[in-house]
Amino acid sequence: MRNIILSFFMLVIFSNVKAATLQDANNNSTKLIAYNPVDHPTVTFEHDEKEHIQHLDIINCILNYESENTKYAYQCNNYHWVITDFDISINNSTRCFKKKIFYNKKEGLIKGTSHFISYIKEKIKCLVTQHIHKYDFENNYDDNLKKLANDLKALIYDKFDYDLRQGLICSEGETANKKFHNQAKEFFKALVHNSNMMIKGYFIKIGKDGNYTDSCQNKSLYFNISICRNNANANYDFKPPKA
Repeated sequence: MRNIILSFFMLVIFSNVKAATLQDANNNSTKLIAYNPVDHPTVTFEHDEKEHIQHLDIINCILNYESENTKYAYQCNNYHWVITDFDISINNSTRCFKKKIFYNKKEGLIKGTSHFISYIKEKIKCLVTQHIHKYDFENNYDDNLKKLANDLKALIYDKFDYDLRQGLICSEGETANKKFHNQAKEFFKALVHNSNMMIKGYFIKIGKDGNYTDSCQNKSLYFNISICRNNANANYDFKPPKA
């Protein structure tokens, strides 16, 4: 397996110390909200094929470039979502993916990868800002985790083909080179279609007073979510917060 560092931090407060912190907007005091958030979400190719090495190097460069100065801290009124692991595997053995990566020029790979990163970040931002308020992870965690997984799958995968055809995503201005744009669009499409995303982490409850407390009293609700085009799964465990 060839690992590719996807260095954008989704829904995580990044820090060089062991704990992550969030700045309170009301009193500017720093509140401890999480320990050990993920430093570097990763992308892997499922099959180690020599002919893909140079393409993976190109993707690796653009992923690292796109990650510079990218830090996210999303929350709503009731929860803060801490991600401890974020892995995206790409099935690079399908006929469609091999065709797109073989015939695509370097510029198309770079632009298509940029579209892929931006698209994922935007959809997760949408989940946290528009959906997470409706989940109850204290009293009905099993059903609500499944709802979250299905909602995330719907945002990323279910309407992707329609939105792409309608020009709602991956759109370019009138001055864009049509051939180059189509190459990037097709590679972006291949990345989404052949991806499987695995997300691990836990939830921090935001109290009415604005303080952060672990869900379910002294234990945090740890989750493991897996989504792809055809499926969404979620399971959970309760553990004391990591120190």
